[in-house]
This record gives sequence, C-alpha cells and structure tokens, in this order.
Amino acid sequence: MSDPNPPPALAPREPNTEVRTSGRLWTASFLVGALALVVAFLDRTTHLSFLRETAGGLGTELEPDEIDVVIGLAFWGTLGALLVVILIEMLLVRPLLKGGGWARWALLCALVLQVGAALLATAFLTGSDTGLQPVPWLVIAQAVLAGAALVACLLPGATRWFRAGRSASQRRPA
Repeated sequence: MSDPNPPPALAPREPNTEVRTSGRLWTASFLVGALALVVAFLDRTTHLSFLRETAGGLGTELEPDEIDVVIGLAFWGTLGALLVVILIEMLLVRPLLKGGGWARWALLCALVLQVGAALLATAFLTGSDTGLQPVPWLVIAQAVLAGAALVACLLPGATRWFRAGRSASQRRPA
C-alpha cells in the first residue's frame, strides 16, 4: 500500500542577499583568522621571548624548565583555541547557507568563544615593542568580521528566508 514513485526531489534553495553576505563575511573571517595563525606561528620566537620576559618579571619561584613549559602552554594553547574556534565556525556555516536557521544560534555561541580566544591572543601574542604587531589586529578584525556576519544572518530578510525554507520542508506534496 505504498506509492512506488519516489518523492519529488526539491531543488536546493539559493540563499538570499543577507545570507550570502553573511557567508562572505564568515569566509573573510576564516581567512583573516588563518592569516593570524600563520603570522603568529612564523613569528613565534618573538612571541615566546615576550612571554619569557613577562614570566621573568613576575618573580616566580619556578625553574627555567617549568617556565618554558608554562610559556609553551600559553603560546600553543592560544593558537589552538583560535584554530578550534575557526574550525567550529567553518563547520557551522555550511548548514547555515543550506537553510539551517539553527546554525545562527550555534554560531552566536561560537562567536562568544571567539571573543574569548581573541582576548587570549591579545594578552599572550602582543609583544613589548611599539612597532606594528599584526596578530592582535588580525584577531580583532576576525572577531569583528564574524560579528558582522552574525548580524547579517539575523536581519529580517535572512529570517524570512530561513522561515520560508522551514515551512516549505514541512509541506507535504499531495
């Protein structure tokens, strides 16, 4: 008693302007974040020496080997936090662009994590010199781009697009 014909295949919906803009801003955020990671990695000796100076100025009772472990944890932990946040956001943007409105709220949580990672990066990856320090600026730019992307996908036009997709998927063909 079942219909031998397969259900009709629905054509994939194209995102509207707000959602496409959000996707572009997320992509720009990922690229800026990746650039920040690359620059921080390439300039790691400067960052590690700054952390060593900072730890030495604290007057701790730690041995030099223990200080090196703490410095390594601070540096690599910060880079790891930035990388994990970027990967989480990259995984969530794809469902967003396919019409998953739920991803907006997951991306909001990821943005909170990204701001925390940006605070870590500005604290641990800022040197003592007064010259141009690209990593903190890149991390801040990444967070700003991600915030703008989130706002773009929360605009009324984007919300209508997500609702239209949800209501179309709930309708059943006769």
